[in-house]
Amino acid sequence: MLISEIILQNGFGHFKVQNYYLIKKLKKIKYHFTYNKKDIKCKIIINKILHKIKKNIFLIKNSL
Repeated sequence: MLISEIILQNGFGHFKVQNYYLIKKLKKIKYHFTYNKKDIKCKIIINKILHKIKKNIFLIKNSL
């Protein structure tokens, strides 16, 4: 049985799992961004991740 199937059976949806890994990725990027504040590529990546998290939260609210 795949991990994703186990997660779905236990009531954790895909969006919650995605948010967990996106937040984990955001924390890794945060350390790089604190030292390189002028890094435009880093800013773009952070904005994309935040947009995905907000979108997932919106989809979670609609599915309830």
